[in-house]
Amino acid sequence: MDEQSQVATVLDKISDAVADYSKRIDRLETKLARPGAFSSETSAGATGTVKLLKTRSGMELPVLEREQKFAEFRGVFGGVERHADDFSLGEYCRNAILGAREAKAASGPALVPTALSSTVIDRVRALTSVVQAGARTIIIDGPTNLARLTQDPVVYQHTEGAVDIVESDILATAVSLNPKVLAVLIPLTVELVSDSPNLDQVLQTTLAGAFSAKLDALCIAAILGDTNVPKSAVAHDPALWAKVLEAVGAALALNQNLPTAFIGTLANFIARASQLASTAGSWLGKPPALSGMLELFTSTMSADQALFGEFDRGFAVAVRDELRLEVVRHAKPTSGSHLLVAHMRADGVVLQPGRLFWQKKVP
Repeated sequence: MDEQSQVATVLDKISDAVADYSKRIDRLETKLARPGAFSSETSAGATGTVKLLKTRSGMELPVLEREQKFAEFRGVFGGVERHADDFSLGEYCRNAILGAREAKAASGPALVPTALSSTVIDRVRALTSVVQAGARTIIIDGPTNLARLTQDPVVYQHTEGAVDIVESDILATAVSLNPKVLAVLIPLTVELVSDSPNLDQVLQTTLAGAFSAKLDALCIAAILGDTNVPKSAVAHDPALWAKVLEAVGAALALNQNLPTAFIGTLANFIARASQLASTAGSWLGKPPALSGMLELFTSTMSADQALFGEFDRGFAVAVRDELRLEVVRHAKPTSGSHLLVAHMRADGVVLQPGRLFWQKKVP
């Protein structure tokens, strides 16, 4: 190799090195530009500091508000500084099943990086109506007890020297948080993995939809099954705004505040939205008194009933294990299929039933 070729080779190496360092600097600038990059506090990035509940044993339980995210709370992706949006579940499944480039994946399980679960669980939470309504998410590492408040104390005005103060302790009981496993098995054929360029979007969308529907059903069932949640004593049809106001009035009579969120059925939501005012062609719309109330709907509730109240105070979702994903090669050899195994441990719990109200057309 002549001297000119050697110089050209050195220049090419320098150019490649400069390009590599430039990419590193760009990634560093992106990370430093993210909210909370210079904060040393335990936080959820742009959504503020994460609150902590401390148990008697000293264990700290992070509590995420509706807008706070697992992905920002966890901070580190798979043990390296990598943003979760850079990860493709579809590509990971493709590599695990078909082999990544020249290296073939071994038979058996291939664990998806656990930090991806933070991204997927955020999608699950975003699609769960009780979380949208404001219910907080409590992250636990094992069986945990929290206090459940079913009665407030009574405050008395005292006259000097008079015996006029009566004991009225709060009525609180322990509620156990130890969610059962929620699991799903998705068969993946070689043809599907090989020929589907949108595999990542399909897998993440269907997983989030399936788990959110199940979690929503469990949470709604927990509220409806709680005998301490007040409910309609007369007919309060959720399809009519006038009857919704009557139900809210009944809740206010029980010393509740105006509801911050309302969860009903899709049919009742459409019925209310279709109501016309007395003037022909004018939509009735939400009453001004409820302008600050979120309107949500779910497919997991029976017809002609609804739930409303302060979900941020009355209800919580306990997550013991985030959504974990595992690719098992040759799990179904007779059909030439592999398996994507997804599982998590999460459930809902009523903490203050007096902050919620069950509206029913047929009491």
